Amino acid sequence: MAEAYYYVDDSGQQQGPIAADEIVALIRRGTVRAETLIWTAGMSDWARADAVPVFAAAFATAPPPPRPRAAAVASTPVGPLTGAFPAWGLFWRGIVFAFGVAFVLPAPWAGVWFYKWFASKVILPGGRPLRLQSQVGDIWWLFLGFALAPWIGAALDIALDARWGGALSSILSLVFGWALIRWFCAHVETEDGATKIAFVGGVLPYVGWSLLTAVSFVTIVGWAWALKYFLRWICARTEGAPRFAFNGGGFAILWRAVVLSLCSVFVIPIPWLMKWYGNWIISQFSAEPEARR
Repeated sequence: MAEAYYYVDDSGQQQGPIAADEIVALIRRGTVRAETLIWTAGMSDWARADAVPVFAAAFATAPPPPRPRAAAVASTPVGPLTGAFPAWGLFWRGIVFAFGVAFVLPAPWAGVWFYKWFASKVILPGGRPLRLQSQVGDIWWLFLGFALAPWIGAALDIALDARWGGALSSILSLVFGWALIRWFCAHVETEDGATKIAFVGGVLPYVGWSLLTAVSFVTIVGWAWALKYFLRWICARTEGAPRFAFNGGGFAILWRAVVLSLCSVFVIPIPWLMKWYGNWIISQFSAEPEARR
């Protein structure tokens, strides 16, 4: 298993565990600098990043420090994102992805294939589409874990006559959801190379927000506001360039979800409803100037 590293960010908070190649990516983006403290199992104490042998070479080829903030903000287009999901394209790909997960073994291929297409339909300000630079070998374990989680819960319930297998599978799915966001952010970019981001939110806060959103469904309407703040938390924990914000309101999320649910009863409109809701959700995210964060 690859070594897990931890580092101390600019605010003094410990981040990790992450793999060595992710640390190298952060070095190239300027998030991890020579003086950043790093630790991994086997080290007696925290050490400067440029003193850790595995990262020393990365600093030799690291790009120069970023331009002053004002210049960086001026050169990066800001504003709302655009969703370009076609109705049938989103619908049939969603079905293929769902079947891939249901049959377990195809899940890694179906997952990477779907998210590469998904990323290409998210357009940043200035007309820059995203692209996902990742292969099945990078992340096969995540999608396989997603697919196996319900089966693990069911097997425990049957084998041990337990009643907590379903809860365990739900928690596992949430952990894999956290890992999915980290993978997506670490590998998504724009063709011009200006977009480099990393999700640094912890797994426990992520699980907590997910559970809060799920529990809030008992209030019938409160889940929409819980989801709003959950998405804002995710944006606040996504570092790099550009920074993102979620601007959607709870009521806007709620009434559109109600329309989506009610109209889906008629089956035929489902592809167009998915397109409508998906493109709207994407449009509620915006690329923000650094000064506003």
